[in-house]
Formats: sequence, structure tokens, C-alpha cells
Amino acid sequence: MRTSIRVLVAGLAAVTLLAAGCGSDGSELAIPTADELATSLLGPTDLDGDWTVRVPPDGSGVPATGVITGAQSDMLPTLALCEQAGADAIAANDDLTWMAFRQIDLAVDDPIEPPDDDAGHMVFVQEFLTSGDPDDIAATFELLRDGMTACLGDIPAGEEGPGTATTMPLPDVGDDRFGQRTIVEEAGGWAEWRLHTALVRTGAVLMSVVIVDIRAGDGVEPFYSDADVGTIVETAVDRV
Repeated sequence: MRTSIRVLVAGLAAVTLLAAGCGSDGSELAIPTADELATSLLGPTDLDGDWTVRVPPDGSGVPATGVITGAQSDMLPTLALCEQAGADAIAANDDLTWMAFRQIDLAVDDPIEPPDDDAGHMVFVQEFLTSGDPDDIAATFELLRDGMTACLGDIPAGEEGPGTATTMPLPDVGDDRFGQRTIVEEAGGWAEWRLHTALVRTGAVLMSVVIVDIRAGDGVEPFYSDADVGTIVETAVDRV
């Protein structure tokens, strides 16, 4: 069970997409490049706590800059959409390409590090950014939001589970926003995954922020409240 946590946490990467567009008043809208988006990614000093950027020591994952290359694309986690999401939403999710990505890890009482008492948290944040034609970005947001909405409810047991997916409140950020909280039981019931996913569109930029709390042990409460999650999302959006 503990090995599966490390494997799931390790996946990283993405690909690039560029386009051009106009603002609602007909003026040309500046669309950020991959380098510009990467400078907007959350860093270790942007949130409360002792955070570090996850950079694989062998150089096989996303670099510290956060700029994504095509060779890393297959390693990037994606939204988990169910069949009820519909073909259009699933296709949009499969075709989505991110231009910048970063994972930051919080130093907390890790349940699988010494003294290995099976109690505590693993907490990390994954941020995904891309940009493009504003109409295309808006259409992608709507498809993903509708697909996520269709998948709300009980999650049957599979390799992991069972679990539930519910809507999650978000602060009034960006032009469009959708929040989802997914709670899934680690196989065998050893731990619980709490994934707080915020999908936000701001003009020509699409953002996904996933705040993960893996908690284990009797009496161990969730690490973040909805208000805490909202603060992290607001901080991320303000940087774009």
C-alpha cells in the first residue's frame, strides 16, 4: 500500500501549446508563453509552511523552472473523468496540453518515513498552466467543468477506493472556476487520499491546482479546511 503512494506521487510532466487571440473589446490579447507562465507558478515561499519544489534527482521529471517539454508529457497526471463525463469532455481532457507545471511538497509528519508509525500526513500541491486562444480556453474549461460535474457522487472501489467526489467552494477568482473534492480510500484502508481540485480560467490562461492531503492514522484530522484550500487557490490565481 505504501509503495503505491510513492508511485502515484512521483508522476510529473507536460507539453506545450501556443496560440493568439483578441480581447472582448477587439484589442489584441497578450497570450503568455511557456516561460512567462512558468514564472507564475507557486514557489516554496508563496504559501505558509516549509515547502520544497519536487525535482527528481536523475533529471527525468519536470525541471525546477516548471517549463514542460514534449518528452515529459506522458508522465503528467490528468483529471480522472468517468464514462458519464461524455465523449467530448473526455476528448478535451485527453487532448489538453499544459505549458508549465510544478509540484511543491510540504514538510509534515510523514506516515511512511521513520519512525514509521503509520500516522500523519503527506501534503503536496500540483499546479498546471496553459494558455491559448481565449475562446478555445473558455470552451475547454466548460467541457472539463461539465465532465467533472457529471462524475460527482460515489466512486466505486477499483485499484483504490471506494470514495466520493463532491463540489468544493472556491473564492471568486478568475473568469470561470470550478472546485471538486475527491476522497478516496487507499487500497486496504490504510490511508485516505483527499484531493482538492480547482479548475480556473483567467482570460487566455487555464489553470488546474490540485491540493493533496494523504492522511493516515486514527484521529488524524484533514490537514486543510475549505478556507485553507481557497487561500492557496487565490494565491495561485493572483500570481498569473
